[in-house]
Amino acid sequence: MPTRYICTQCGQEYDSQTEDGFCTNQPDCEYGSGWLKEITVTTEMPQSQETAVPEPEQTPAEPPSIDFKNEIGFCILMMDGSLSMGDEAFPSTDYPGDKYKLVAMNAAGGIWSLRNMTHSESAYIALCVFAGSSKLVWIKSVREIIEEFRDKPAFADELVRILKEETPEQKLTNIREALELSYGLYKDYLSGDLAGFGGPSDFQPIMHSLVRTEESGEESFISVPNGRVLIYTDGEHNVTSAVTNPFEREDQSVVLSAYIGEEDSFGIRQMKKIANVCPKHSPGQGFFLINSPERIHTLKGLFRMASGASGFCPACLTKEQSTPEEPSPQDNALKEPSESTAKME
Repeated sequence: MPTRYICTQCGQEYDSQTEDGFCTNQPDCEYGSGWLKEITVTTEMPQSQETAVPEPEQTPAEPPSIDFKNEIGFCILMMDGSLSMGDEAFPSTDYPGDKYKLVAMNAAGGIWSLRNMTHSESAYIALCVFAGSSKLVWIKSVREIIEEFRDKPAFADELVRILKEETPEQKLTNIREALELSYGLYKDYLSGDLAGFGGPSDFQPIMHSLVRTEESGEESFISVPNGRVLIYTDGEHNVTSAVTNPFEREDQSVVLSAYIGEEDSFGIRQMKKIANVCPKHSPGQGFFLINSPERIHTLKGLFRMASGASGFCPACLTKEQSTPEEPSPQDNALKEPSESTAKME
C-alpha cells in the first residue's frame, strides 16, 4: 500500500516527508507548527473523502538500558515569562498569536522531535522561567515529557500556562539572576548530582571531544559536556544589578541566546554579549534573532538543537536542520561514545 504523510494539526497531506518532518502549509498551519505522521492509503477502498487510513499506533521497542556509567545529557531552558511576552509576536504581520504562544509552540515542537532518540530517558531538560527573578519549574527526561503529555499541542498548552502563571515578578527582566540559576544547574550537572534541584543523581555528564578553531587559526582538541543553556527574552535587563555572566569562567561556554523583537533593540546587544563563541565556527556566536514569522523555523530548530545538545551557533543549526530527523543528530549525541566522540583521557 502506498505511503503518504498527514499533518497532525491542519490535515494537509504530503506524498513524501518534508526535510524537518514538519508541515509547510503556511499560514494555515500557524507557520508550520504541525508535524507529519505517516499513513497508508488503502487502494481497494472506493474514492471518497476518507481514503487515507492512519496506521495503528506502534508501541516503541524498549531501548537498551543505559550502561553502568549512567551518562546523561542536559539542557537548561531559561524562558522569559515577563508580561511583555503576552504582546503580539509580530505586530506588523498577520501572525496569529502572542509571544507566549510562539515560544511554547516552538519549544514543544523542538522537544517533541526528539521522541525517537535512542536514549530519550537519558536526555534531561530543566524548565525554568524568569522575569524579575528566576524559578526552576521541573527537571524531566525527554521520555518523561513524551509519556506525560498526550501530544505536542497539549505540551505547548502547558508551557503557556507555566509562563503565564508561574513566572515570578513579571513586570521586570533580570538576565543576571537567570544566568546565575542556569550556572548553578549546570555546575551540579557537571558534578553528577542534580538532586538538590529535584533531578537525578549518581550520573556522569556525557563528554565529547571536538576540534576548536582559535581566532589565530590554530586548532586544539577540547572536551565539552553534552549540556546546553538556552535563554531568550523580548526585552532587556532592567534591574539595578549589572549583568554578569558566570559561564565566562568556563573554558567553553554553552550558552545559546535569542532575542524576540525588532532588529535595533537594545536588548540584542545584551543577549549577544552572553552568547558562547562557537568552538566549531569561531568567531561565530550562539545568538539568534527572531524578528519575523519567516524565522519561526529557526526558533523551533533552536529549541531542538539545545534540547539535544547538538550545536553552538547558527552555522551548527543550519547543518543540524539539513540532516534527516531519523537518526537525528541528538540521537548520536546520546549514544555510546564512538571514535569521533570518545571522551578524552
